[in-house]
Amino acid sequence: HRSMLAACTVGPGTVVTCARSGVEYGSSLAWALCFASVLAYSLQEGSARLTLVSGKTMGQCVQEKFKTSAAGGTAPRACWAFTVAVYTGCMLYQCNNFAGGIDALFAFPGMENFSQNAIRISGCFLYGIAVIAILYQDKADAIGVGLGVVMMAMIVLFLAAAISVGCSGADLAWGLLPTLPPMSAVPDAAAPCEMVLSLVGTTAIGVNLFFSGSMAVGTTMADCRRGIAFSQLSALLVSLLIMIVGSGSAQQVDDLGKFNIGLLADAIQHYFGRGGTFAFAMGFVAAALSSMLTSVLGVVSAAEGLVLSPKDVESGAMPQLPRRAFWSIAFSIVLIGMAAIIANLPRVTVILVAQLFNGILLPVYSLALLMCITDSQFMGSEPPKRCSLLLLISSVTVTLVLAWRVIIEKSAMLLSLIIGVDLTKEGNTLLIIAALLGILSMVLFWLFSRNLGKASCQDSSDEGSSVSGTLSGTSIGAAEGPGKEVDQCQAKCHEVTADPADLAAVAVVVPSAEICN
Repeated sequence: HRSMLAACTVGPGTVVTCARSGVEYGSSLAWALCFASVLAYSLQEGSARLTLVSGKTMGQCVQEKFKTSAAGGTAPRACWAFTVAVYTGCMLYQCNNFAGGIDALFAFPGMENFSQNAIRISGCFLYGIAVIAILYQDKADAIGVGLGVVMMAMIVLFLAAAISVGCSGADLAWGLLPTLPPMSAVPDAAAPCEMVLSLVGTTAIGVNLFFSGSMAVGTTMADCRRGIAFSQLSALLVSLLIMIVGSGSAQQVDDLGKFNIGLLADAIQHYFGRGGTFAFAMGFVAAALSSMLTSVLGVVSAAEGLVLSPKDVESGAMPQLPRRAFWSIAFSIVLIGMAAIIANLPRVTVILVAQLFNGILLPVYSLALLMCITDSQFMGSEPPKRCSLLLLISSVTVTLVLAWRVIIEKSAMLLSLIIGVDLTKEGNTLLIIAALLGILSMVLFWLFSRNLGKASCQDSSDEGSSVSGTLSGTSIGAAEGPGKEVDQCQAKCHEVTADPADLAAVAVVVPSAEICN
């Protein structure tokens, strides 16, 4: 499971985004990768802890939080909205995966001798068929182990490439300090704040929160921590190495045009020959395939927790989507990803848009986890430690600031076109506004979470009063004499019964002594 998590974290978008960051900004944004890895670890560890302590996955906890708005036993509207957001994010990730997967095919030696259109179209169909076949055979876990091994081989390859290309230790050390560099001179370069959010979005993948909770079932917290730490350290190492190789490759090119993933393949072939390029392309294909699988499974895992009736995960009984719903999700996400690349949309732009959208969506996942993990009804027996909670809150606040920074900059660009004044030059002002909005968002979320918790408690109290009134007209209430034994039985039943409606129904036909037992 953890190898699958690591493999899907280092997907084709990671390879392209980290290489592009290295080409356009050198190693000055290495801090963003480190921050994203810490954030990913704290979020996934929190999701696993939530599942082990509460006996519910993150999706089920969110459904429980919003159950007051549900009617007729259906999932709350907020959970359906959350599921749509997860689907949209994973659908864009799938477009990103197919874009990177096609770049991986072009990285094989000799591919320049074939028609690019033929490779692009046939490659999309081959990837789509492979994903559907693996899901149909239910071999995702076994494939994930193999893909995780391939990712370890990629680390060795990029480590050797980074040593060959060379890296300035001073530049890398400065890159660990959180700063936004000036706009790159590379043609069509991404803005620094966009690149930072893309690096965060491609490393701290929000949908992995649902995977972490599901993978925690039947394990211990110590095992979860080790597995999550392994996957995140592996992903961080290979991401930094890709950034270093991209930076070194750009410095060796005299006339550097706009970014192209071919720079990375050319650098590897220069040092390791065609065999090295073939190994790089194979690892790239493995990263694409693993991410294509997890884009589908991520939506399924989220939907099973958010919209299906919760079950106790301690027994290993997890709710599952009907097969028709499962395949509807699988085929739609795969077909949309194929269509975007067959239509020849700019692949680098597709990857950037997917990472930006999911980077903006990341605070939503994070706030949902924070709302559940600070709720005593889920974490009453083992509340999170103060240092862990502080790290989680501060990390989520930073993601809010980054998301607001990108939103404000894009709004400023649009407003500049309307009024004829370039507002994007006021970088410090935009950052201050984003910081204030990020902090304000966190405060408003905290107030909302507290009010939601109070409403839930009030509803629970009302349900308790209702069941007491119902019991008075049943066999318990009609027991011979208002004795103390009957009162004790009522109290005990009310205390241990999860659903008052079920208790009232049972009380009509079952003698009071049996209910007490």
